[in-house]
Amino acid sequence: MKRFPFRAARLLRGITLAACALAAGGAQAQAWPTQQPIRLIVPASAGGSLDTLTRPLAQHLGEALKQAVVVENRGGAAGMVGAEHVAKSAPDGYTFLMGAIHHAIIPGVYADVPYDSKSDLVGVAHIGETPNMVIVSKRVPVETPQELVAWIKANPGKVSYGTGGAGALHHVATEMFKAEVGTPDMAAIHYRGSSQAIRDILAGHIQVMFETMPTAAVQVRAKRVKAVAVTSPQRTEAFPDVPTLAETVMPGFQVMTWYGVFAPKGTPPEVVSRMHEEIVRALQREDMREVWKTAGVAAVNMPQPEFQRFWVAEVDRWSGAARKFGITAN
Repeated sequence: MKRFPFRAARLLRGITLAACALAAGGAQAQAWPTQQPIRLIVPASAGGSLDTLTRPLAQHLGEALKQAVVVENRGGAAGMVGAEHVAKSAPDGYTFLMGAIHHAIIPGVYADVPYDSKSDLVGVAHIGETPNMVIVSKRVPVETPQELVAWIKANPGKVSYGTGGAGALHHVATEMFKAEVGTPDMAAIHYRGSSQAIRDILAGHIQVMFETMPTAAVQVRAKRVKAVAVTSPQRTEAFPDVPTLAETVMPGFQVMTWYGVFAPKGTPPEVVSRMHEEIVRALQREDMREVWKTAGVAAVNMPQPEFQRFWVAEVDRWSGAARKFGITAN
């Protein structure tokens, strides 16, 4: 009988300690972010398309989270340098990556990637996508995808296409096009960035390019090049008369250049969820929609778990395609 008070006291003490632990855990989760700045790593130089999308997003996130969100440019190796930095950062919710489709290609074109793309990076939010466009020099006597394929086949060894670099998205996409339509003789000319390739297609030194729509559209509207096709599933609102490759010469084919935010593996789920929610809210703002529209990017609202599955599938698709065609970044 005398032992009951002792047991009761011990039970009460245990309940109190458990409650304190739960409260501490909850307080820790609610504390994010603290006064420590959040870094949003852009794996490219300042002023590029990825940087242009990141800065207004960072500003809105900073306002919503009431904490500084700092954009940090870490370019190099087609985005691998910045991705590695994030993958190896502490998973504390203070380092994120602004990634893109080219990060899905990296494992297929580099022999020694210092991180595991599918497991070391966690998809936080899909923020937007834009179609790609097949453009040709004004000197090329074609108007449609069917005519382009026929013309390439009629000129074996005389047609070349440009890319923004060996192992880049448009290098892989064009090799997929060649294999599908049967034009193996079309040679690749690699440049240090798309701007140099654009310069040469305007001059007629190369004949064909796959390029992101925002970049290609400027030249098409100025009538400096011809738009032959788009790589989206359906025709675009901006160019309704330009057919898709899927409806003409490559059934089921689509290539959308997409952008997304990633976190290091192990980042607390509640932090990933909160960041996802704030990004979605930011993309619903009218001023942000205007930024995206000006850049030619359509905002995408995809649940976080779905984006993670999408990311893994994209790595498999694009790195697999690069390996299939023997494409490297060298």
